[in-house]
Amino acid sequence: MKLAESFRAFKNNPDFTLKEQIGFASGSFGNCMGQDCVGTYTDQFFYDYMGLKSNNIIAIKSVTTGVSLISKPIIGFLLDNAWSAKKFMSFSAIPMTLASVLIFFVPTGSATFRLIWSFLLYLLFHVADAFYDISLLTLSARMTTDPNARKTFYTIAQFASTLGSMLPGGLVPIIIDVQKGDYASEKWAFFVVALIFGILGLITMVIPCLTLKERLSIQPVKEKRAEINLKVILLNKPLLLLSLSQVIDSVRQVCYATLPFFYKQTMQSYSMKTVVEVCSSTLSYIGLASVPVLGKYLSSRDMVSYGYLLTGTCYTLLALFKYKYKWIVGLLIAVGGFPNAAMGAARRILLADSADYMEWKSYHKFGTSVRNEGMIFSFNSTCTSIAGLWKDLLINFGMSLIGYKSAEIVNGESVEAVQTPETLKGIFYLVAIPGIIGNLIPGILMLFDDFNGKKKEDILEELKEIRAQRQIQA
Repeated sequence: MKLAESFRAFKNNPDFTLKEQIGFASGSFGNCMGQDCVGTYTDQFFYDYMGLKSNNIIAIKSVTTGVSLISKPIIGFLLDNAWSAKKFMSFSAIPMTLASVLIFFVPTGSATFRLIWSFLLYLLFHVADAFYDISLLTLSARMTTDPNARKTFYTIAQFASTLGSMLPGGLVPIIIDVQKGDYASEKWAFFVVALIFGILGLITMVIPCLTLKERLSIQPVKEKRAEINLKVILLNKPLLLLSLSQVIDSVRQVCYATLPFFYKQTMQSYSMKTVVEVCSSTLSYIGLASVPVLGKYLSSRDMVSYGYLLTGTCYTLLALFKYKYKWIVGLLIAVGGFPNAAMGAARRILLADSADYMEWKSYHKFGTSVRNEGMIFSFNSTCTSIAGLWKDLLINFGMSLIGYKSAEIVNGESVEAVQTPETLKGIFYLVAIPGIIGNLIPGILMLFDDFNGKKKEDILEELKEIRAQRQIQA
């Protein structure tokens, strides 16, 4: 009976309809699935099958990041000036899908031709992904001003996001391991899997364009807005701390980007990635499901901070035990993934909450309310792009340092490279050391966010009065 009542309460929630919740979750699922396919496997695919060298990959990712740094603030500005988020999403879903599939196709041709092919598709994917991702998040932040409703909205959507990230990570290693020893079949398997995920992703990313309604929760005062936008962003302490932690998080991403190499080359068991991924995702779902309970004792900031610290502890133990025993490796990496989904939901909540802080701060500082969700998400996404470039530089520097060999191109075809024992050991350290540094430092940094507890409650109460007063004046 209680379950039925809870479902009815959720279905009849005045802040968002069931159709909107499903729509946003669907978009998050498809978007995260594409991001995981490209983000997790392109490095390995470029090295082992496309035959690109580390300097080629650095060049591709550096130029792409440069374009992203320019485009993301423009996207945020357009979204905050009456451009339709749903139109951006619908226009970007198709090119994003095409790029996520074709980037895993190895064309016959010279190294230069393959470099151009990879660069254009990688660039197309990330530009289209920026349009879709920022538009979806901006639209979601404008659906309610109630922090509790927002928390429920993002927590439920995170279940779909985690599933979207889990599917490629779990299925790709199994399919590739089935083709183990047949280099040509491994190469084609990547493309077929990318095609399947691409079609599924396109369908799910179109759904929110049909179900979500664009409605601004607050219409900010226009006077002086342009001249104070940047100033208010720089005064948005919760946003700055979260974004800085994600920049440092790039070191941790080196660990995650190296894991496919670690399982396939060092551990000689690519399917081990699937087993660990399933265990980690299951634990991650348990952690996410416990958010409503943990939320009574821990704030969103605490969930992010303590999640980092827990994962950092696991990788510290991994560095001590090394990789002699598979079950210890799998256990520590899986437990390290326990807080990831809850942290993902908590970050979205913190970003949306920072719009409240921004609105309150701008009123006190400049006498006018500024609540630019588009600029908040684009600023954070820009910082993530910077972090992504730093991660790419670090991992490719690391791969060069340990002597990792790319596939050779002979008569337009790829030939598999063999790694030395020293290189295989070096891969492990590219997992363990960034896993320690990239978790412990952001975990400590997030503790400095004081938009929390009693202070947050007082600001939100005052903000209600400010809004009420503004409505009376209007």
